[in-house]
Order: sequence, then C-alpha cells, then structure tokens
Amino acid sequence: MGGRRSKLIIFTIFVSFIFSASVYGAEEKIPKMIPVRLNPHPNSLEGKTLLLRWNGKYNGDKFLSRVGELFVEQVKGVKIVKMWEVDSSTAVISKKMELSDQIASKIAALNPQVVISAQAD
Repeated sequence: MGGRRSKLIIFTIFVSFIFSASVYGAEEKIPKMIPVRLNPHPNSLEGKTLLLRWNGKYNGDKFLSRVGELFVEQVKGVKIVKMWEVDSSTAVISKKMELSDQIASKIAALNPQVVISAQAD
C-alpha cells in the first residue's frame, strides 16, 4: 500500500509541475538546444592571436597572465590579448544568457583565433 501511495504522490507533484509550467509560461524560459558547429583546431599557434578571458574570480587574471607569458615564451609570433584590459566590463561571471551573448560578441569583434577562459576558483 505504501509504495502505491508514494507513486501517487510523486505522480501528482509531477502533473502539478507540468501544469504550472504551462500556465505560467515557464517553457519559454527553458533554454533551447540547437546544433553547434565546432571550429576546426589550428594546426599550430604560431602567429596566432590568443585571447584570454577572465570572469572576475579571485586571481584568475594572474593565472591567465601566466598562461599568456608561457605561450609567448614557447610559441613563435603568438599575440596575447587580455580581454579584461581591453574591456573591463567583460571581467564578470555571466549569470544570464543575455550577458553571455554580449561578452561573446565583444570577444568575436576582436577576431581572435583562440580563446582561453578561466572558469574555476
């Protein structure tokens, strides 16, 4: 009996969730999945522009700066662009899709061949 009752409660909660989502338009706020075409990886980084994107978390800029230094030391003709120095408004955690799109557009406008981003603490 107890198992049947638990299943009924779970089913009721599920139906309530579906109903409330359709009534309040929640389905419009769910991100839609679309196919993505990946860019081909470059054969070499020589002569390429590498953009470093920092999300504002503690010491991430120091980490990325060191990564950039290592690339300059080890890869001939590589150019490093620190996005947070070009546009400080991009050194934030993009919690909403609109902000992510804005930051991505600003990065794309600089036309880098490679983007390296630090996303962890």
